[in-house]
Amino acid sequence: MKKTWVGMMMLCLAMPGFCRSVTWLDVCLDCPEENVAHYREDWKDKTKLKECVIRLIGNTNPRSDTPERVEEFKRRFGVSDKAMQDALLDIISQAGPKNGWKKRQGPSDPLDMVADWQVTWGLRWLGFCAETEGKKLLIGIATNSVMDGEFRSSAIASYMARADTQEVRDTLPRFLADGALRPSFDVYLCALWHYDKAQDNPQKREAILSAVSAALTNEEEKKAFAEADKRLAELSTEYAESPQRKAALERMNKTPK
Repeated sequence: MKKTWVGMMMLCLAMPGFCRSVTWLDVCLDCPEENVAHYREDWKDKTKLKECVIRLIGNTNPRSDTPERVEEFKRRFGVSDKAMQDALLDIISQAGPKNGWKKRQGPSDPLDMVADWQVTWGLRWLGFCAETEGKKLLIGIATNSVMDGEFRSSAIASYMARADTQEVRDTLPRFLADGALRPSFDVYLCALWHYDKAQDNPQKREAILSAVSAALTNEEEKKAFAEADKRLAELSTEYAESPQRKAALERMNKTPK
């Protein structure tokens, strides 16, 4: 039965015209209950789990790899955050040097496509499981001005997903003040997305609000300010009615000399 199920699912993955939206995460979550115990045992082995994670990030779909679905995968197959983190760190550490930690820029770019994909999606998947070692890698990439901007943005997003309140206080101001990521409001929007998601963590929300509010008082890029200010005002009445916001709005509306 197990072989029949795996064969059918792999056929779907190999025939996009037939099962266009099927991903390896779909396959795992649709695994018949009678096969789950087998894979729970299989994926206790680091090598076999790494092979599974390579499939997960190599056949991903932005609409399917949500935190809830990944949590269900980990719960169903008994995969701990640390086990998934360690597999991802191994994959990323091997794939990154293949392209010199550079981002592939299109079909004609000679950089290795598989390695590029594994770094790109491996960093994003760390947002589902990173512990101490994973967060160490993410903060290293996020603060490395030589690293490609997309890798840095992914590292910041994943780090913020796993950061506790004190880690937000320690790092978010640095991310927001990083001139190498400008002109861009991606970091603001990333921080505010996590503010919105942290409804059950008022301390983390306060830390994000404080860092973003402080950064906006000194923001020089009008587009970044306008987008982030509008979004934060929608999320926080405290910020919307604050004198700091009023002063920042007046400053940004001044005619440049």
